[in-house]
Amino acid sequence: MVEKSYKKFTEDIVFEDDTYVIIGSGVGGLTTAVFLAKAGKKVVVLEQHYTPGGFTHTFKRRKGLVWDVGVHYVGNMKEGSGLRRIFNYLSGNRLEWDAMGDPYDVAYIGDRRFEFVAGKENFREKFYEYFPNDKPAIAKYLELLEKSTKKNLLYFAQKAFPGLLSITLGPIFRRIQRPISNKTTYEVLSSITDNQELIAVLCAQCGNYGLSPKESSFASHCIVINHFMEGGYYPRGGANRIHETIIENLETLGVPVYIKANVEKIVTKGKSVKALMINGKEYSCKKVISNAGARNTFLNLLDPSVIKKKHIDFKKVKSSTCHLCLYVGMNKSDLDLNLPKYNIWWYEDKDTDSILNDRDNLTQDHLSFAYISFPSAKDSMWSKEHSDQSTIQLIGRAWYPDFKEYEDEPWLNRGDTYDQIKEDFKRKGLQLLYQLFPQLEGHIIHAEVSTPVSTRKFSKYQEGEIYGVTHAPERYKTRVLRPRTHIKGLYLTGQDITLVGVGGAMGSGILTSTTIIKWNMSKQFKEIAANY
Repeated sequence: MVEKSYKKFTEDIVFEDDTYVIIGSGVGGLTTAVFLAKAGKKVVVLEQHYTPGGFTHTFKRRKGLVWDVGVHYVGNMKEGSGLRRIFNYLSGNRLEWDAMGDPYDVAYIGDRRFEFVAGKENFREKFYEYFPNDKPAIAKYLELLEKSTKKNLLYFAQKAFPGLLSITLGPIFRRIQRPISNKTTYEVLSSITDNQELIAVLCAQCGNYGLSPKESSFASHCIVINHFMEGGYYPRGGANRIHETIIENLETLGVPVYIKANVEKIVTKGKSVKALMINGKEYSCKKVISNAGARNTFLNLLDPSVIKKKHIDFKKVKSSTCHLCLYVGMNKSDLDLNLPKYNIWWYEDKDTDSILNDRDNLTQDHLSFAYISFPSAKDSMWSKEHSDQSTIQLIGRAWYPDFKEYEDEPWLNRGDTYDQIKEDFKRKGLQLLYQLFPQLEGHIIHAEVSTPVSTRKFSKYQEGEIYGVTHAPERYKTRVLRPRTHIKGLYLTGQDITLVGVGGAMGSGILTSTTIIKWNMSKQFKEIAANY
């Protein structure tokens, strides 16, 4: 793996008044940068971390072991699909994908094992086998998923409408989506079946949007499940190839991406953007696009004096879930250890809500929930440089209040109690891995744990959240999660504008770009359709 070097932000940099300065180099920010640059706009991207990419970046440990931090798989990447074409456009055809095959996900619910396979009819056939007495409910579920697509598209499209259209058509489009966004996933599923095991399996992938069935909006559930209905894909060469290839394309477009550019404040004058406070110094700037998260932007980057209650109320729109992650490295290949490409959703029993909301899970002697991913097995390029190594990640849910006391402690030196929490999670995580894959015994050469305060440090999400704002019904009731803000010159992009994940973040970049360059986006869509 070739180490990439990126430009560091320096004090002598000057932003012209017509330059769009993007805060954050995650997929939302990078997507926005490409579309604006292609439309002839001046663009600069700033990243506070020492490496760009947001949750697409990877990190390395001894002997070259590498793990991704957020991208475990992506859906809708079949050759010729719309999402694949757009990523080809963003990366200049540099980004390649590996299909995970079937199954792409496996759910363990108690003592039963369920496979998720690509294709709607294949899904139907599998679930008919698992639940032969619930065929009408399964058919109804698939019908609801299909009907949700147009409703959700209309909801997101209206976020980019200019003034008059927003006033006239916006309420109509939101009203069309409301029946699925205002209800929880459990409310909808329990209306079509009373089989709690079936509901648990249909919701097994709910970790992809971070909420249990009784908490999540059914609209969020539909979007994520539909996204993976045609299977899972992984970036060839690792998750970092997503941002690397897009940044390579941005370089050809004359767009600089600067690292170690810590934006501390968006300075305003009246109701307009005036400047950015970066690394302790003020830089004049008129146009800003924040990819730093909606809550972070409004609650931390803007002065409270410019925020009015009618504009934002994050007491109603809360942050999403936190997690603990165990990173494991082995001294044998995936092939030698017979490790799968598919992801595992492991639940102790079918009571998904109780398991995912069990605050005592950290103190129990075993894990009741885990998500397990095998990044090295999913990447066809891995074995070329790591012939005798492999990697695993195991994720569990966490709550930020349990870690808040450690947030101001120095990284890698937060005290014995904090270290013991990590050690306990590592022990329980390894215990589960040995239970599922006993062949790992004697081959683990590295294991470490990250916590919500680790996420806070590197992503600047203040509560250690990984999915931005919550994917509960209240997300869809607010009017502030849209590209245009009430402050002149300030726009938002990123997963909060659309939905969680690489696909959601990319979609947000399209919405934000459309908001800014309006009908000129049609030229870019025609180019994508014709050439990618």
